[in-house]
Amino acid sequence: MAPKVQTPVKGFTGVVAGVSFADGEGETSDPSALAYFDRHGYKVSGSSSSSSSEGKEPTPKQKLQAEAKELGLSDDGTADEIKTRIADHKKQAETPPADPPAPADAEGKDAA
Repeated sequence: MAPKVQTPVKGFTGVVAGVSFADGEGETSDPSALAYFDRHGYKVSGSSSSSSSEGKEPTPKQKLQAEAKELGLSDDGTADEIKTRIADHKKQAETPPADPPAPADAEGKDAA
């Protein structure tokens, strides 16, 4: 049986980290999703419960996989590949958009 997960927002219905929630409750055995939930204050209980209730910490790769899922990125590949994907995503998010091109002068100065 997959561990049960309760959202920090009572009554939430939707999808988080690939897990469907109805009325604040969902189930998953995905280790990266469980790591995400553990980091973000969700309650996890069940036979294969979260890292905090078993005393096991998620692996560094599991933490990276959960972060990648949270950002909407693929969690496939090695830990280094996932880390690079996350860093590239964050760098792109920090880059301000380019200024739009200046409009041609209304007085016709650009006309030859």
